[in-house]
Amino acid sequence: MSALTELLAIRWALTLWESRLDAELGGVHGLGLSELAALYHLAEAPGGKLRRVDLARRLAITSSGVTRLLGPLEKRGIVTRAVDGNDARATHAVLTRAGKSLVADASATAADLAETLLGSLPKSDRAAFTRLAADHV
Repeated sequence: MSALTELLAIRWALTLWESRLDAELGGVHGLGLSELAALYHLAEAPGGKLRRVDLARRLAITSSGVTRLLGPLEKRGIVTRAVDGNDARATHAVLTRAGKSLVADASATAADLAETLLGSLPKSDRAAFTRLAADHV
C-alpha cells in the first residue's frame, strides 16, 4: 500500500469519525466537534482563557477562523472576550461559567464516543497520533 493510499484511508476514517461526533454532540449538546475542541482548549488553559491567536494555533486554523468559530458561542454566552491589559490589540477568549459546565458535559459524551471509535486501534497507533499532534502544537 502506498503512502498516499494510507493517507487517504486515514482521511476517510477521520471524516467518518468527525461526522459521527458532530451528530452526537449536536444532538445532545448543540455543539460540533470543532466547537468542542475550542472549548476543551479553553478549559485546559489557566483561568479558562487564551489569546485568540494562541487558540487558533492550537486548533490549526486562522485567526479569522477562530472569530467565525467563537461568534455563535459568544452569542450563546459560552465564551466571552477580554482585552489583554498588556497589549490593546490582543484579545482573549474566555470560558464563561455556562461554558465550563457545557464543556465538562460535552467532553464526557465525546470521550465515551471516542473510546468506541478508537477502541479497536492498538494503543501504539493511538499513541502515534497523539505524538503527531503534540509535535505540532
